[in-house]
Amino acid sequence: MLLTENIKNIVKELIYRAQIELPEDVYRKLLEIYNSYKISDTCRKVLECIIENIKLARELRRPICQDTGTHIFFIRGSKICIDNKFIDILKRAVEEATREIPLRPNAVDVLTNRNTGTGVGKGIPDVEIFIEDFENNIIEITYIPKGGGCELPCRAFTVPPTLGFKFLKKAVVKLVKSLGRYACPPLTLGVGIGATISIAVKNAMKALYLREIDTRSEDEKIAKIEEELIELCNKTNIGIQGLGEGPTVLDVHLEVSCRHPATFSIAIVTSCWALRRAKTSIVL
Repeated sequence: MLLTENIKNIVKELIYRAQIELPEDVYRKLLEIYNSYKISDTCRKVLECIIENIKLARELRRPICQDTGTHIFFIRGSKICIDNKFIDILKRAVEEATREIPLRPNAVDVLTNRNTGTGVGKGIPDVEIFIEDFENNIIEITYIPKGGGCELPCRAFTVPPTLGFKFLKKAVVKLVKSLGRYACPPLTLGVGIGATISIAVKNAMKALYLREIDTRSEDEKIAKIEEELIELCNKTNIGIQGLGEGPTVLDVHLEVSCRHPATFSIAIVTSCWALRRAKTSIVL
């Protein structure tokens, strides 16, 4: 059993990693684009600035982006027993990391418009729990700082099942065409399908943050839809930072669960080029 202080320090380290070190799979993809795509000098310079930004964040131990996001935790395990004490540990870790790194506090009261100044507030951090197959009492914690700029394009719909995948593909392309350039592309998209809006959003978040870049779904039919969505998004020619060159998306991931006979719920969640996440496993 880990002590409270140990858990808090583990979570703080997660926050540091996600805010300061871009995941290797995302960094590799950006380097691949830089080395393999034929783009103009202007577009290449922009991409060079992104890559330099990533390097400087690591060297100087400063956040990758000034928008240090809304704090979200995914907790996965087969036996999860989390009480208010554990949630308080997460809050303390966020508050201390906000002061120490430092991070821009982004928790604003919806009625008073006052910023709490701590990164913590009502419902923040958000904690999502997923019961999945894990060994013994091991739980996996994934920390996600969700930026506001790349949250603005996110959309969710419930449509009749007869529209289904046809509507989904059109909705993804329409979103990228109309709003993609505002969310610092190249983007990564998580797309979710489910029986309700809430289920679809959870699936989209899992698709975006629990899978690495360039991985395809284990279901061959879903994998083919992912590949089609990538192709459709890149045909929009939004390109790197909206310059019309290079890929518009780094990847598109699709996560599905059963729908209701009368509904087909869809959610699309976007990330900017700085797809920030970090995870660790602990024994409770």
